Amino acid sequence: MKGAFVTLRAYLRVLGERWKLIVVFVLASTGVAIVVTATTPKVYQADVQIFVASIDSNSALNAQGAAFTATQVATFATIVGSPPVLQKVQSDLNLPISTRDLKSKISATAPAGQSIVDLHVSDSSPARSAAIANSAARAFVKVVEDYYAGSSGNTTNLPLRLFITDPAVAPSSPSSPKPVLNISLGLLLGLLVGAALAVARDILDNRIKDVETFAKVAGKPAMGAVVDDPKASRHPIATRAGTRNVRAENFRQLRANLQFANVDDHPRVIAITSSIPTEGKTMVAMNLASTLAEAGFTVCLVDADLRRPTIAKVMGLPSPVGLTSVLIHQIDVSEALQNAGSNLYVLSSGPTPPNPSEVLASSYVRDIIRSLLDKVDYIVIDTAPLLPVADGSEVAALADGTLLVARHKVTTDSQVKRAAASLARVDAKLLGVVLNRVPNKRTGEYGYTYYRAEESPASHSRRGSGSGEGGRRARRRNQVEEPAS
Repeated sequence: MKGAFVTLRAYLRVLGERWKLIVVFVLASTGVAIVVTATTPKVYQADVQIFVASIDSNSALNAQGAAFTATQVATFATIVGSPPVLQKVQSDLNLPISTRDLKSKISATAPAGQSIVDLHVSDSSPARSAAIANSAARAFVKVVEDYYAGSSGNTTNLPLRLFITDPAVAPSSPSSPKPVLNISLGLLLGLLVGAALAVARDILDNRIKDVETFAKVAGKPAMGAVVDDPKASRHPIATRAGTRNVRAENFRQLRANLQFANVDDHPRVIAITSSIPTEGKTMVAMNLASTLAEAGFTVCLVDADLRRPTIAKVMGLPSPVGLTSVLIHQIDVSEALQNAGSNLYVLSSGPTPPNPSEVLASSYVRDIIRSLLDKVDYIVIDTAPLLPVADGSEVAALADGTLLVARHKVTTDSQVKRAAASLARVDAKLLGVVLNRVPNKRTGEYGYTYYRAEESPASHSRRGSGSGEGGRRARRRNQVEEPAS
């Protein structure tokens, strides 16, 4: 039983959510059908056939006799359950049941156009059902003949006679319940209900489920999708979690897509935001900065989420000073930078101000960004969510481009539309979208990773020196002063 459960769970994991819902309802309805079938008392049905014949010997009257017999047969089905018949059956079999209970067991039909009366008896015992059926047939024939004989009691000159042509025998199988029919109906009902609910769920559920839908709703290209990794809390920087980390490859793909997003007007100041909290924008910002640094670029990661700053805490950096300290001229920007790895520097948020929106909207923030651009290749800014506060829009307006992050099956399309509209109102350039925490399907689109054994991650770095872009990056790294500890 345990092995079967494990196998079923493995199959459900492979199936999509729509099919999961359908399978659950099919299994539930089929199980109910099996339980109902197993608990329903068995009922056996015995049948008797009675032939009604006209005995008029005059051939000229045969047609009239046949018509008379047909009209009489139609009324005989109601006589089967009459008190005289029931009383004779009770007397014949000494049944310990009431007349009402006995009547509920007996029924009769008269097929149209035939001189036949079919008598049916249902009972929990196959032998008793056959005995009641035969006794009821004999009683029925006697009662009908007595009706036609009248008070004289002479049954030799009756216009018609009744013959039991097919006596009842004890049935070998119950007439109900019907396991095959019940289980088939249960399976079909579960399939229909599950399919209907799956369709209704898809129609009513407006959560973002795939990166294609996300891009269509936002009206911007998809820059990447990041798989859900349960180890992300222990290894927030995916590139430091091992060489064969799928999540790290997702961020490398994001880096590549971003570098080729706009060749003519390449963005160097990139804001990372989301519609609502808990969508993973900070993780995307940290990992994008890390992968850019991994490629040999000098990167500064700025924590501009002044209401809920988390970068310094997650990366294990001290944060007594930061962006707000630089804005109030308490410290120089070069002294506020902290070294977070090769080519990666972090400017934490600093002390929390009472008016974050006004602080971020000041011209001093633009001046700080310009001064940082003289020292690094890229600036990645983590901002506040767009819908709860205005901070994110203020920072996005200062950046060369913005990436909008959404969480798989958490963010709704209406939230994405409102977030995109919020960026448009401040003329912020939305570069594209990133779908975060996508289920990691091993054989799916986001779970496939290709590695070459002879290559290490360092071989993919784009380090350079001397003339050209590599030389310019090297000179910018030399311009970054040793950060304060």
